[in-house]
Amino acid sequence: MSASLLAANAFAEDAVSGESAAESKGPEVAISGEVEFDAYTGDLFNDDEVTHSYASTFDLNFAVKFNDQWSAEVQLEADGETTDPAAIYNGAFVQYSKSENFVIKAGDLTFSEGAFLNYYGYDDPADNAAGMAEHDIRGVEIDFNGFVFGLGFGRGDNDNQVCVEEDGEESCVGVAYNAHLAYELGLGEHTLRPYVDYKSYQEPKHNELHAGLDANLKFGGFGFHAVYGLHADALGEDEPGATHAFLVEPSFEVGGFNIKASAFYAIMDDDAPIDHGEEIPEYMFAYVEPSMSLAGSLTLGIPLEYHTNTLDSDDELESFAVGARLYFAPVEGLEITGFAMVNVPLGDDYGDNDDVGLNLGLETVFAF
Repeated sequence: MSASLLAANAFAEDAVSGESAAESKGPEVAISGEVEFDAYTGDLFNDDEVTHSYASTFDLNFAVKFNDQWSAEVQLEADGETTDPAAIYNGAFVQYSKSENFVIKAGDLTFSEGAFLNYYGYDDPADNAAGMAEHDIRGVEIDFNGFVFGLGFGRGDNDNQVCVEEDGEESCVGVAYNAHLAYELGLGEHTLRPYVDYKSYQEPKHNELHAGLDANLKFGGFGFHAVYGLHADALGEDEPGATHAFLVEPSFEVGGFNIKASAFYAIMDDDAPIDHGEEIPEYMFAYVEPSMSLAGSLTLGIPLEYHTNTLDSDDELESFAVGARLYFAPVEGLEITGFAMVNVPLGDDYGDNDDVGLNLGLETVFAF
């Protein structure tokens, strides 16, 4: 009996010691990120000199796990059309997970809806989206059984400020706040996501409403992505008129053959259209790219594109582009894409500047 008691006591001390050691390790930290560095030429056919341009992006995320319920994340970002963009704070939040179906976040949050998934030129929701480009807030998000609700003050480019001058010095404060609601309904491999987003500048003629539906359907090797997006400004006023955006993106894959396409059309008010910035890049475009695997890590795509290049349907700035894109993915997490595109101006508004152009580019992306 004495030996048993001594053994039990020793085991208990070891268990307490193990718990103390585990606690002393502190939070678990995981680092992840993505880097992209690109180089492009100007028009090789028509420029007097061979010109070049760059784009660089660096995203770095630190995920901190305190225990099974509490975690946090902080993000750094550098992005610009240069070789040396400055890295800046891009947000942080804390998260409480009651279960897989009930999560609460508080801090710096980002919402976007109806992104372009197939067309490589507009696939960054920070800039472009058929539904809603990224809105950044500092506030709270609740995820419950497919529902997503967010509420907070605008931050970064999503904020709006009022400025006053006192004693020769200008001071500015933010005034925008943002509410977001979405529901993701899963039906087997299919998902339907209705959403609504309201942003107020706290002025009668300055508010925004985004609403619509994002649908992803999958039938074996066939996929279909569709978005309807309503964009409205100055609610309660006659002008500007709302924009209705429609996006369809079919895709098909079998063996080493893949084909994907995007078709987009935006109905805009002719008399007083909304200024969408970069969110809606043009009122109509169409893109299709069949591709074939040449080897295990090498794929050749042949993109064909039609662009209106304007938000005003009265402008005649249409163009057609065709070329080749070569994708090289030797390992998971690394992809190098080289391309050559011939651009043919079609619209009458080009005047004498309607020469056929040639552009080259090389894009490298790796994630960790």
